[in-house]
Amino acid sequence: MKKPGRIGRIRSRSLGPKRPRVVFQDRDILVIDKPSGLLSVPIAGSLAPNAQEMLAEEMGKEGRSVLPVHRIDRYTSGLMVFALSKTARKELVRQFLSHTPLRLYLAVVRGAPPSEEGELRHFLKKVSWGFRQVVVKNEKQGGTLAITRFRVLEFLEGAALVEARLVTGLKNQIRVQFAQAGMPIWGDRHYVLEEKGAAIMDRQALHAFRLGFQHPRTGAHLEFQADPPEDFQRLLRFLRSHHSRKVENEGCLNDIFKKTGPYSKIP
Repeated sequence: MKKPGRIGRIRSRSLGPKRPRVVFQDRDILVIDKPSGLLSVPIAGSLAPNAQEMLAEEMGKEGRSVLPVHRIDRYTSGLMVFALSKTARKELVRQFLSHTPLRLYLAVVRGAPPSEEGELRHFLKKVSWGFRQVVVKNEKQGGTLAITRFRVLEFLEGAALVEARLVTGLKNQIRVQFAQAGMPIWGDRHYVLEEKGAAIMDRQALHAFRLGFQHPRTGAHLEFQADPPEDFQRLLRFLRSHHSRKVENEGCLNDIFKKTGPYSKIP
């Protein structure tokens, strides 16, 4: 078990191409780094591969169940946690419903944010057409409050690298809110119809890079970090070749992209 309050260097294992990388596992939980293009969990009417069933197939050899706690979008990469028992799932779901876990994302957004730090507040409503969320004025119109805090890490050519922290955790929240704020996620063709970023990166530039929560059995604080995959870093290299200005921001990732391994220990 890792010490509370630290990000551990975990020996990871891959289950194959386009399959989740297991970052951490004990008898209660399973933390993975999900590749882009893979569903988090099964969805009705779809036979597309998903992380939960892949992990269940692997864990089934040990007689273990893999239970969902939360999810990230199919074309978003990064960290997720699954429970390996009903008791662990109940406690983890309680935490996520209370919005206490640390959920940090890296995103490349179009345009220049108006400030180096900010908070986005919108009321989001699910609609059946297009399987998407829309922004409405208030709760009376069926909206649920969504809150995302962000800070700019680097200004790029016509874009910016930002760190987005989920305060709430609604479906597509980061993508909808940044699009509504006039700085859509690079490559997100679901919420930006005219998006033409596919020539450089064929999915939204969004990566769940840090995840922290209380262990469901011991109560210890666990925190994990996963560097962005190659397609994300390739986009950054392209944009940096035209222009780059890093923001002097305390605690700003410590040059995460220069790390030699995907999981880094931070005091």
